[in-house]
Amino acid sequence: MNLTEFRMRAMNDEVQMIEDFNFFEQKVASFKKDLYLSPYAKLNEILAWCELLIKYEKQIDLLCLEAKQAIQDKLNKLNPDTIESHASVNDKTISVWSDYVLELLELDRRYQDVVYSFCVSIDNCVRYLVSYTDELAEYGFSLPQIMVKVRDLGTFHWLNKQSKAQLLGCI
Repeated sequence: MNLTEFRMRAMNDEVQMIEDFNFFEQKVASFKKDLYLSPYAKLNEILAWCELLIKYEKQIDLLCLEAKQAIQDKLNKLNPDTIESHASVNDKTISVWSDYVLELLELDRRYQDVVYSFCVSIDNCVRYLVSYTDELAEYGFSLPQIMVKVRDLGTFHWLNKQSKAQLLGCI
């Protein structure tokens, strides 16, 4: 294969990586949009929001895994046999591979930023609910079970001053 074909394959692979990232980013953005809670929400809307919050909090581990896997799959292709089979190894070939690796590193950072932003969003939601339930308890209201579950999420990472993102160590 000549260098032009090699470059075209690398560019096509980069385009596919960016499309995969955009899909991932849109999915996470839709999760964050779903977590919007109106300041005028009724109690039944808050309870439904709590259920959604628990569901999305469980997604953090899966999102981290998906982000890692997206990059790892591409990194697995980078081995000497693959490089030698695509083109003769010279300065120009090495330059194409270097650009490809730099693109992978940048994409990895972007995946991490998206996951981190989602973790911060979850953190903020739980913090809001913890303060809301504290206030309800202060006035003597009994808390619905779902609120207690969300409040318990806080005891695992928010209330001990560590975010879920820090505990995961994946971002």
